[in-house]
Amino acid sequence: MTSSTTIAAPVPGRPVLDGLSRTQLMAHAAEVEQLSRQVEVARLEVALEWSITHPVVETSSSVLEAPDHPGGAGTPEVAAFATDTLAVAMSIAPAASSRLVADALDLSFRLPLLWDLTRELRIPAARARRVAGATRDLSAEGARWVDRQVAAASGRVSSAQLDRIVAHATAQFDPDALKNRQDRARETWGVDLDHPSPGDFAGTSTLTARGDSLDLACFHDVVNAEADTLAALGDTDTLGQRQAKALGVIAAQQAALDLTGLIAGEQSDDDRADVRAKALTRADAKVKLFLHASLPDLLTRGHDDLVGTADTLGPTTLAKLKDWVGHSRVTITPVLHVASDDTWTIDRHDPPPRMAETVRLRDETCVFPRCGRHARCCDLDHITPYDTGPPDDTGPPTESGGTTAANLAPLCRRHHRAKTSGAWSYQRLAPGTYLWTGPAGLTTLVTPDALIDL
Repeated sequence: MTSSTTIAAPVPGRPVLDGLSRTQLMAHAAEVEQLSRQVEVARLEVALEWSITHPVVETSSSVLEAPDHPGGAGTPEVAAFATDTLAVAMSIAPAASSRLVADALDLSFRLPLLWDLTRELRIPAARARRVAGATRDLSAEGARWVDRQVAAASGRVSSAQLDRIVAHATAQFDPDALKNRQDRARETWGVDLDHPSPGDFAGTSTLTARGDSLDLACFHDVVNAEADTLAALGDTDTLGQRQAKALGVIAAQQAALDLTGLIAGEQSDDDRADVRAKALTRADAKVKLFLHASLPDLLTRGHDDLVGTADTLGPTTLAKLKDWVGHSRVTITPVLHVASDDTWTIDRHDPPPRMAETVRLRDETCVFPRCGRHARCCDLDHITPYDTGPPDDTGPPTESGGTTAANLAPLCRRHHRAKTSGAWSYQRLAPGTYLWTGPAGLTTLVTPDALIDL
């Protein structure tokens, strides 16, 4: 018995992609994207028209016929079950229909600037809908503020940037909601210890903690300090293993214990004394928070109205900041402006702490397009590779070398590898502004406020 393979004929009207050059395929991809945007805008427009043509005529006393209010504050209610009918007509799930109507209403009534950009096909509908969903619980005033921020960047904001904008709007326009969210989160606090079953027990258990962000950050710092002390004393276990051991040290209230008798090694008495001295200085772990606030806010708003953004944690209430300030181990540094004069140079590869801090405060996140990983979790990359000079040169680097904040940028490990491998390259055009070039000539401009695909 023989078998044969049937090659499907090309679909009428569908372009044959085989044989297209890379340039032709990229051009076709751009055309398809525009068509996709048109279709998605049409779906939103249908949902908007559907909701407008199905208003609430009269309020029914029956809960079963209560009108739907899928959109945020300031959008009209929709007749009961109208979204379900639309779902059937569009062959989509009712929940999807409800979200589509909610997004269309929010864009039209609460985010008009973003809605205009969407209908002009300048941004994809998916991005606009994400903003609509993220702002749904905001007041109408808060949503309009987010609309202005996002539209000012022509909608080119990364997910991380949008999260920060929405978080700030929540804190500024609806502080009660922020406080309620903090209260709800506080109800989940706890510490759980999980031992495996007797048959699987091997002397290892799991401890999970959920609590105040600052308290946990301080505790984590203490654990890491103790793990570093163990390593300095000759412990060759992995970092994770040393961190777990550190919990035992802390539990015994021995954060500053002289561990020289516990770790085998050949350190001299002077080396052990030096390690112990460092451990004593680290016993009371210190956490530094950078409080970002604009100068206009400080000049025009009362202290009780200020919203602070704690570096790596996000916006928080004044009451929470006051509580944190009360801890002697916390240092809060106001950040009003990072100096633009970042051209001073040192004759070594690794930047000093002040220079590294300048770069991280300037850029805040990995500068690769749409990455968003926080700068404090990133490597500091030399944009122009560091010039070590000839191999036999033991002196300082040449004049083109050295390390300066103007030639440093935070890159997460993945995108640091992408740059180092040559797959991507970039150059700094201005503080916080980077031009990236990738495969097939893809070019993206990253600015502090927007992403621009060139």
